[in-house]
Amino acid sequence: MDEPIVVGIDIGTTKICTLVARLEGETDMRILGNGIVPSQGIKKGIVVDITAASDAVASSVEKAQRSSGLEIASAVVSMAGSHVSSMNSRGVVGINGGEIDQNDLDRALEAAQAVAMPHNREVIHVIQRGITVDGQEGIRSPIGFKGYRLEVEAHIITAAAATVENLRRCVESSGVEVSNFVLNPLASAEVVLSQTEREMGVCVLDIGGGTSDLAIYINGDVWHTNVIPVGGNQVTSDIAIGLRIPLDLAEDVKLKHGHAVKTEINQDDFITLKVFGEEAPQQISKRDLAYIIEARVDELFTLVQQEIRRSGYDSMLPAGIVLTGGTSLLPGIRTVASRVLNMPVRLAKPENLVGLVDKLQSPAYSTSFGLLKWAEMFNMAA
Repeated sequence: MDEPIVVGIDIGTTKICTLVARLEGETDMRILGNGIVPSQGIKKGIVVDITAASDAVASSVEKAQRSSGLEIASAVVSMAGSHVSSMNSRGVVGINGGEIDQNDLDRALEAAQAVAMPHNREVIHVIQRGITVDGQEGIRSPIGFKGYRLEVEAHIITAAAATVENLRRCVESSGVEVSNFVLNPLASAEVVLSQTEREMGVCVLDIGGGTSDLAIYINGDVWHTNVIPVGGNQVTSDIAIGLRIPLDLAEDVKLKHGHAVKTEINQDDFITLKVFGEEAPQQISKRDLAYIIEARVDELFTLVQQEIRRSGYDSMLPAGIVLTGGTSLLPGIRTVASRVLNMPVRLAKPENLVGLVDKLQSPAYSTSFGLLKWAEMFNMAA
């Protein structure tokens, strides 16, 4: 088998998904095996019980190995959580007037990383953002240019070192080496954004169970990233509290009857539920359910709007926002996003997939498939 085998492990608050794939051609991924298990020991993207999380990861890896018939030695692993932060930095190096080569570009990126970094932070990504040669801006690749001064702007993403180490231990306890960590929205962007959107200016928002992960792309590059600690689990919690029902029943009600726009629900629609403190099942209005959901979803997109404004790039996103992740499947969520953000909104899921992809062609698996794209890039670089 000449084509490289790539593996991604998406460790989320709701589920852990291990995918094994082979690249076919330039765009298609053939999924050879998958292992999807409920997440344990993870809350808002952070390990809170290392034993439970390790067991869940091991179970997911074992399922993927069994379905693919291959042994997994290393994988690219997803990362999220409010401990993740980012900054932009510039690195400048002198050139002797000859041609700029890869070594010069590497030196400039190293200079960009020479910023005061607390000892408890670990660099996850250093992403080349903009290049200037002798004052000439907008250069995509400086290799082969002649010049005297090379300036590189980089987007640096860091995470809490202890949290990263805990996540690494969870994966390595199952015998799998972590080749790289990848921030969730950067992985999702690989499979849901078009090149045109990246060039024009777009925001991708991966709405998961515990967090909503945001990345802004302008001129083809990442300009801003952030993790918002609100996701689908908060919607479920609100339903459980508002209707006085258990969490597992609230999740089931959300999936079967949930809607994010109360005015689109008929006032005469009801569901029958067993609520706390009542012996007989109660009639619950679907519009009341939608009222609870809409309030939390509205809050989420208000936080997203504040983050986009804080970035300073709110006027540079003509392509709008692309929603993905499991919670983006909630009916009416696109309507609320469009109303709050006042920009174009579309829902996206992975495409160009073949093989064992039944039930996987969903926005809930955008990060999982995006990890495979990143693994492919690392393999090519190696």
